[in-house]
Amino acid sequence: MSLRYFMPTYVPIFVRTYVRSYVLTFFRYFLPLYVRSFVQSFVRTYVYTYVRMYLHMYVRSFIRSYV
Repeated sequence: MSLRYFMPTYVPIFVRTYVRSYVLTFFRYFLPLYVRSFVQSFVRTYVYTYVRMYLHMYVRSFIRSYV
């Protein structure tokens, strides 16, 4: 016997709404934290490398012009 025979028709709808609410709460509460931490780390590394590169080029041009 298949499982669909025992299951009434409202059980998939209930499961679907439950899963949808769970996924929505996950996306609403847990995903911004992950995204925020990821974006903070990414921006930190990107800004650090960019500023280091810019300072390196600036110092090299400064030394080249004054030496």
